[in-house]
Amino acid sequence: MDIKGTAQNTFWQLLTIYSVFIVLIALGFLSRYSLYFNIFALIIAIFGIFLIDKNSKLNISKKFQVALFILSIILIITFRIIPYVHNNIPLGYDAGLYKYGIEKGLVNLDQWILYGGMEPGFLYLMKPLSWIFSAQFLLTFGFIFFIVLLGFAIYVFSREYFDKNTAILSLLIYSLSLVQFKVFTYLYYKNIIALSLILFAFYFLKRENYKFFILTGILIGAIHRPSFYIFGFSYFLYAFTSPYKEKKYSNKILMKNILIGIIILVGFLLFYIGKFKPAIFSIISPVLSSFASPGESPGTFLSFHEYQFSILFYLPLALIGFFWLIKNKKFDIFFFYTSLCSVIVYFQLFFFNRFIIFLDIALIILSGLGAKTIIKHKNKLGLIIVILLLISGTILTAKTSLTEKPHISEDVFDSINSINIQKNAYIISISSKFSPYLQGYTANRIIAPGMFDYDLWKSEERWTLFWKDLNASSLNEYYNEDIYLFATNDLNSSCYLKSSQSLYKWVC
Repeated sequence: MDIKGTAQNTFWQLLTIYSVFIVLIALGFLSRYSLYFNIFALIIAIFGIFLIDKNSKLNISKKFQVALFILSIILIITFRIIPYVHNNIPLGYDAGLYKYGIEKGLVNLDQWILYGGMEPGFLYLMKPLSWIFSAQFLLTFGFIFFIVLLGFAIYVFSREYFDKNTAILSLLIYSLSLVQFKVFTYLYYKNIIALSLILFAFYFLKRENYKFFILTGILIGAIHRPSFYIFGFSYFLYAFTSPYKEKKYSNKILMKNILIGIIILVGFLLFYIGKFKPAIFSIISPVLSSFASPGESPGTFLSFHEYQFSILFYLPLALIGFFWLIKNKKFDIFFFYTSLCSVIVYFQLFFFNRFIIFLDIALIILSGLGAKTIIKHKNKLGLIIVILLLISGTILTAKTSLTEKPHISEDVFDSINSINIQKNAYIISISSKFSPYLQGYTANRIIAPGMFDYDLWKSEERWTLFWKDLNASSLNEYYNEDIYLFATNDLNSSCYLKSSQSLYKWVC
C-alpha cells in the first residue's frame, strides 16, 4: 500500500474543500464559526507533511516577482489609506498618547512615560521626525510608512532564510493579513517598528554581520521592551544551541554568542539609566504573576478565539511551513522565536493577546513557505488553491478597511480640539475612551482612572463613587486649581457650569 501517495491525495482533496469553504466565508455565505476550521487546517497540514522535501526550488520569473512585490506594497498602502479618505482622526485608542509622546514626551518626562508608557528610543526617533512632520502626519501616513517597512523586512528576512519565492509570497500574504490590518487600526506604532528591527536583526545574524545584529538588537530594546524580551529569549536559546550544529561542540562559538548577548544587554540598559530606570522594573511583576495565574494579563488586542478565525486563509499554509522547519531540522533563531510566541499565546502567559502580533508575523512568513511548497508539488492545482485563499483574504481585509472608523466621533474630536482654558487647570475624563485624546489634544493635565500622573484616588471603588455623584470637591481641594469635567452628555448639576461644548467647570 502506497501510504505516502494516499496521504498526498487526501491532502489535496481536503485542501481543495477547505479553500472553497474559506472563499464562501469571505463572501458571507458561511460563518467562520460554523465549523472547527482551525482543526480542519491542522489535519490538512499533517497530511501535508508527506509533501515536504529538501528540494524547495520554484521557478517564478523575475518580472512576475517584481509585479507581485509592487502589488503587495500597493495593497498595504491602499487598505490603510481608505479609512482616511473622509476622516482626519488618527485610528487607534492610543492616538492621543502617541501625539503627546511625540510632542511633549522628552520635554515633560511624565511619570507614566518614565514607567513604560513610552520607551526612550521611540521618543528619540520621533523627536527629529517631528521637526519635519506634524504629529498628525506621523500618526497617519508616517505609521503607514513603518508598516510598509515591516513588509520590506519580511521580504528581506524570508529571502535570506529561505528563498526569493518564499519572500514574495510572504510579502503578498502580509499585505492581505486581516490581523496585521487590525494592528494598524490599533495604532501599535512601537510594535511595528520593533518587529521590523527583529526581522532585520535575524537577517544580519544569518549573514554573520554581528555589528549590525548588535545594533539592531539594542534598538529593539530602546524602542519596545516586550519586543526585546521575545528577541532576547529567542537569542538566548539560539546562543546555547547553535554550537551543537557542527559535528562537534564548539566552545568558541558559544563564547562568541555569549559576548554578543552581553553587549546587546548592556547597550539596551544604557537607554534606561537614570530617569527611565522604572520602565525596566515595572514589567517584572506582571510577567511573574502571569506564570502563576495564566490568562489574567491578556493585553489589548484581538482575543485568541477571534485570532484563530482571522487567519484561516493562511493557517494551513503556515502549519505546513512550520512542519517544514521541523522536518528539515531548521532549529535556528526564527524557529525559537516562532515557538516562544506560540507558547506565550497558546498558554496565555504575560500580555498574550499582544504577542499574537508577533506570532502572526512568524505565521505569515511560514505561510509563504507553505504556499511555495504546494505550488511546487502541483503547479496548476497548487496555484489555484493559493489564489483562492488569497482572494478570500483580500475580500475580508477590504471589507474591514471600508468600514473602519476612529474610536471617537468627529464631533467629540472637534470638541476636544477646541478646548481653550488656562493651562494650569485640570480636566477629569469621565470615560477611558476620551482620556488618551484629552491627554494628546489639549494643553491641560488630565485626571483619569488608572492613567497618567494625576489619578489622586487610584481606586476603582473611589472612582465608582465619583461616577455616581460627580463630586469633585476632594480633587479641587488637593490640586487647588480649576477643575473641569469632560462629558458628552448634558449635566444637570448646579455644581458644574458649562464652559464649552462637552466641558463643564466645577464651581462648588
